[in-house]
Amino acid sequence: MTRKKTPNLELRIGNGTAAARVGPLLLTLSNALREVERCRIALKAMGYSQKRWQEIVNDVNPELRFVLRNQMLDPIVAYLKSAGKPVERNRLARALYAQGAGPIQRIRQSITSNLRVGTLTLHSGNKVGLPTWKKTAE
Repeated sequence: MTRKKTPNLELRIGNGTAAARVGPLLLTLSNALREVERCRIALKAMGYSQKRWQEIVNDVNPELRFVLRNQMLDPIVAYLKSAGKPVERNRLARALYAQGAGPIQRIRQSITSNLRVGTLTLHSGNKVGLPTWKKTAE
């Protein structure tokens, strides 16, 4: 005779209790990560070195170690700013790979994800640029 397990009704997604509890948490986490990224970029734009803003983050909350990692967006933005105009997507990936920014697959994934969230913009001819360039062109 086989025994059936009785499902735990508290965690069933069908009744919505788990989803109702997890949804707001995921939204809060997403907003917090977005805010941390904005702060990190602002500190970098103010001229703080990577080491200094890492010290600042560590002083605020040592448990935020994951924020201290180098972000792939930094070399992408730096390259685009140095070019001064939108750059063809594959050329951008190859140039960053040649500079040692990371593995080519990670660079391409970062470009794609930043295009999706609007940190980067897609221009004609499969070129990638900064959002401010799109606004000034219109």
